[in-house]
Amino acid sequence: MMDVDELIFFFLFYNFILFYLILILILIFFIYLLFLLFLLMLFFFFLFILFNFLFF
Repeated sequence: MMDVDELIFFFLFYNFILFYLILILILIFFIYLLFLLFLLMLFFFFLFILFNFLFF
């Protein structure tokens, strides 16, 4: 059986790790979204260039 102070320490430590994991996941998600947006912009840019070459 654990003591109260050990329990509190474990709980705080676990919450700390969980918080940072969630933070890192959110950051990765945002970076992924930015990357997708960047790829989409490149894709539309190349489409625009292609259409310019085809029709003009």
